[in-house]
Amino acid sequence: MAVALVDRSDVRELHYIAHVDNLSSIMQRGILCKKAVGGLAHRSVANVEVQERRATRRIPGGLQVHEYVPLYFNARNAMLFRLLRDYDLAKRVPAEELAVLRLSSAVLDLPDIIVTDMNAAARAEPRWFPAEEGLLRLDHGEIFATYWRDRWHKQRMMAEVLVPRQVEVDHILRAYVVSDESATALSRMIPTLAVEVQARMFFR
Repeated sequence: MAVALVDRSDVRELHYIAHVDNLSSIMQRGILCKKAVGGLAHRSVANVEVQERRATRRIPGGLQVHEYVPLYFNARNAMLFRLLRDYDLAKRVPAEELAVLRLSSAVLDLPDIIVTDMNAAARAEPRWFPAEEGLLRLDHGEIFATYWRDRWHKQRMMAEVLVPRQVEVDHILRAYVVSDESATALSRMIPTLAVEVQARMFFR
């Protein structure tokens, strides 16, 4: 059976997983890369081991991975699942404390965008491509699946769009949250951010 590759028209939005405590800052400054956000007060949900691997990687001819903002094609993935259901209870993050920011697919048309063929922190280092070429390396069925079937699919489903240094606020369209209560709380906190309840995104 022929593999259906991701077409530019298939990408209606991109996703960024954020703790709600960081959203006020994001809506003022945009989404900053790991290196830029280091000196700012923020609530990190990052896995230390994963971040250590990312810190060692550099895009050939480009920047270090930590100098890019990582976006997903599909945030209903293993990273979000781990945040919600980590076997270590101390590392779990309640769904009510998370939001998935929905970003304009126009981000793909910005200069120097990189698309990976799997999670940038995968133990088997991913391949790095310019955006247009990278899309043609992705299996549509794998990227937009509702669940992953094995560990390799899990990594490929988390293919990333890497944006140099910062995603501007203008590219943030709205946010997914898990419940009506979360939507109400976030709308009170940031009235300018459109919010949509999508429990399925959070594995509910």
